[in-house]
Amino acid sequence: MGAATNRVIPVFGGTANTQGLPENETTFAEVLKQKGYSTGIIGKWHLGGNCHTYGDFCHHPNNQGFDFFYGMMTSNNRDFGPDGDTVVWLIYPTLRQNLVIGLLVGLASAYFLKRRGILGLPGFLLLAGVSILVPGFIYWLLTHVKMLNSTILRNKELLEQPAVFDNMTQRLVNEGAEFIERRMEDKKPFLLFMSWLQVHTFLHTAKEFEGKSKHGPYGDNVEEMDWGVGEIMKVLERNGMKENTLVYFSSDNGGHLEEKTLEGYQAGGYNGIYRGSKFQSGQDGGIRVPTVAMWPGHIPAGIEVHEPTSQMDFLPSISSITGAPLPDDRVIDGKDIMPLLRGEPAVSPHEILFHYCGVWIHAARYRPRTGDDVYKLHYAWPNWLPGTEQCTWACSCLNHHTWLEHPKLFNVAKDPGEKHEINPSSEEYRDILHIINQAKAEHKKTIEPVPNQFDLIKMMWRPWLQPCCNFPTCTCRDPKYDKTGA
Repeated sequence: MGAATNRVIPVFGGTANTQGLPENETTFAEVLKQKGYSTGIIGKWHLGGNCHTYGDFCHHPNNQGFDFFYGMMTSNNRDFGPDGDTVVWLIYPTLRQNLVIGLLVGLASAYFLKRRGILGLPGFLLLAGVSILVPGFIYWLLTHVKMLNSTILRNKELLEQPAVFDNMTQRLVNEGAEFIERRMEDKKPFLLFMSWLQVHTFLHTAKEFEGKSKHGPYGDNVEEMDWGVGEIMKVLERNGMKENTLVYFSSDNGGHLEEKTLEGYQAGGYNGIYRGSKFQSGQDGGIRVPTVAMWPGHIPAGIEVHEPTSQMDFLPSISSITGAPLPDDRVIDGKDIMPLLRGEPAVSPHEILFHYCGVWIHAARYRPRTGDDVYKLHYAWPNWLPGTEQCTWACSCLNHHTWLEHPKLFNVAKDPGEKHEINPSSEEYRDILHIINQAKAEHKKTIEPVPNQFDLIKMMWRPWLQPCCNFPTCTCRDPKYDKTGA
């Protein structure tokens, strides 16, 4: 769960700004609560926290339909590891030099203006102080990301800061198991969203999984998360729930090819034949992910679905299953995909899928109502580094893309690797371009303006929103899992 913009990092930032999921949005948890479901999310939230004061929790999962929350308000981040690695210097490699240059220029300016008599002693001291404090404060913020942003909460209680990852997956499994077993006691139907902190840098792995995979630390992470999923499945089976529970496993993005550890290991996955990387919202390497669903008696075992679908489809699909009504005051872009999952002969309920990067449509996918063809049209194309399908760390929506005078068209049903472009002078190209452009124009009529959650003011760090246990050290451990006795 996240949100995108045109900036380099298309996700919400830290714990002490006002970015977040607007309160008027309806989550799938809120939809199911209409039918008496007990709802929980364990792991990553990453959709904001507070608005005006620390503790108002306007964006908190407990205020967005989830009865129970255990986990991180942000995402896992490579800054949270023990090796001192940080994403900031990767994105802005010259930032440290720029801060030093800003400091020196400020001090030199203060000295020059004082020598020329333009500034008196108070003005000199003020300018020199600002020249030191501003870059110094920025540097302090950027080098304390772990302390400021890696927090663990149970519901609205701050339990741990900074987060300790040594046994994190085991903790998430335990919290998930306890949530399920509480439902055995109260006999309520439930929604449990296991929002795993793996696989994501930094690559934290319990000792029993270190070296288990031939694919290095990334593979070890996959092995451990696979174990975690298996443990949750065992809890369902042990409590007699497996036969009457829909299990839906998926991912929010493709592999991040640019991501490497300090030792040079590939830390962001692999996209096979699909082009591009995470953050490239028009490229299938960034957005095409596998999904596995299980519901005995409703979803036949062993079937495969090759039709285009979207994560947006989860909301209307669970509405169809449970009879919970969807909001009727907005356009719902997702579709009910249960006929596809039941193995019924059907094409995708999406004739057109638009692939957004931030607020821009970078690509669109067209599934004709007959035949097997699926067309993909690219309006924008990444400015990859020579010889790669990568940018320096991530391809931003605008700065690292070129808008195409003649959009690229592929038939991804026959050419999933998008290697053979359909000739722009062909009748096929002209027909498909017309259909998609017409649908795009109609789609844009349904878009309503909303407050920009990536406004610079919203993104600014606010000290009064900063979580801090045991001020001023901002250090504490979740007593339930603290093995040190600290």
